[in-house]
Amino acid sequence: MNRCRTFFLLSAIFLTLLLSACGDSPRSQTTFIDDQPSLLSEIQQARIRAYHQRLLTDLDIHLQVTILDAAAPDIDRRAVELFDAYRLGEATRAARGLLLLVDPKGRQVRLEVGYDLEPVFTDLLVSRVEREQMIPFFRANRVGDGLEATVELLVAAALEDTKGSVAGGGELVPLSGGGGAKVAVEIGSGAAPKDAVDASEDYAPGGSPADTLRTYAEVLSLRIKDPDLPIYTPATREFFQQWLVTDGQQASELKSVSAALEVGELLLNDRYAVLRCPPGMRAHAPYLLQLSPQGWQLDFVTMSQVIGFNHRNQWFFRNHEHPYRFAFTDWTFDQHGFPKK
Repeated sequence: MNRCRTFFLLSAIFLTLLLSACGDSPRSQTTFIDDQPSLLSEIQQARIRAYHQRLLTDLDIHLQVTILDAAAPDIDRRAVELFDAYRLGEATRAARGLLLLVDPKGRQVRLEVGYDLEPVFTDLLVSRVEREQMIPFFRANRVGDGLEATVELLVAAALEDTKGSVAGGGELVPLSGGGGAKVAVEIGSGAAPKDAVDASEDYAPGGSPADTLRTYAEVLSLRIKDPDLPIYTPATREFFQQWLVTDGQQASELKSVSAALEVGELLLNDRYAVLRCPPGMRAHAPYLLQLSPQGWQLDFVTMSQVIGFNHRNQWFFRNHEHPYRFAFTDWTFDQHGFPKK
């Protein structure tokens, strides 16, 4: 990935002066986002800044997003220049900086990875996240949503890192050696169609909630994006008509449903069912299902309304006024809606 190169102080000073002279000097290293062509709304930019500030505070990862106004002839070189000019990683305990460089006119995107994050964000992982998560959103002209969705998967990868290693102290040069991964993408070229499956009866509601969830796991593993599958409630089917589903999301979701089926606890009454993991498994939100004349169906509409996630991908209840609250009377929640052990 990133290869170690030495940048002498004189070169760094020259680069900073050169960028300043060209009117393209990077903003403060804690700005977190530089949207030069103003593709994002002020609300989107504020949300990204707040999210990235929490990443820096809680996970010691400094993530900068820069959207270029002019095409970069060599995006690899441009990423290295900006990475060092921003001094990404100096605000962390080690060289834990990330630069997501978006070049709309050049139809390309690059993620530059800090030296000490290389074991976590490998070339293969970065390329997959860009291809499976970022590109679908960008093609649908949803740049802000794509940036946030991409960061969610990157955070998930960081949290799953079993090494948990942070290089301690010492010299932070080089912060990045110029490696990383880039992909070609045309913003606004159109979202991929949600192809209908030939035999939707193969994905009928199950006779039990677990049966339905096992069918859902099969849907995820096959990367099926048909919003009209019978395992979904009618309201969920309408919801998925407008929802952009990516391969990256489905791969991440498959891990959650597999964990729920393996260690989860099923609670149900006459009409509703909940499959929940233990309170300590905060990365795995509960699954909510409704009983219909055809069988048990997944209720993603209610899930989207009452369940939220923080910057660590930990779930919480936005409110407790829903028909599934019967399954949580034996749990306690803090003032923010997070389950407690």
